[in-house]
Amino acid sequence: MSKQDHVPQSTSQKRTVYGGYKGKPNPSERDKIMHLLDQYSCTEGFVAEYLPRWIEVSSNEAVKGGLRTVQVREASHARLMKARLLEIGGTRQYEIPPERRERELPFFSSAERTDAEKLQALATLFGEAEEFLKPVTDLIAEIKEDQHSKELLRTIIDDERASIKWLVEMSKTVSA
Repeated sequence: MSKQDHVPQSTSQKRTVYGGYKGKPNPSERDKIMHLLDQYSCTEGFVAEYLPRWIEVSSNEAVKGGLRTVQVREASHARLMKARLLEIGGTRQYEIPPERRERELPFFSSAERTDAEKLQALATLFGEAEEFLKPVTDLIAEIKEDQHSKELLRTIIDDERASIKWLVEMSKTVSA
């Protein structure tokens, strides 16, 4: 098996941060926002869960330092979006699929996988940051009524851009 075979499938190909609204036909703005907040907060919480495990097994102090910052951002985003979801009357429904947890937790927490492999997996996942973030930025642009959620999401996306930039640059640095 090549090392690529051990990279989590979901991070070995490009995807977007959010798969888009799935629910009732002709959703309201609120329906779309609640769906996004539910899924995105869950995803951010999952990332915040596996990053400390990666930090623990990393031997690179620069990687550890950057990951600590990214982890705090992800955990904060998860808390903020969950709180907003509940404030607007939504409920938590989404869960990380078990197969994703089974792939990604062991990969990112493995001392046998190098920081370079993990960073490359994420750099590949993110691809072009704006394309990766597009489903969220498109929804943000559509929001007319709920300015609280709009600005919450807009500032979270600013953080995401910074995290992606660091991860991609660190991938290049560590691989060099």
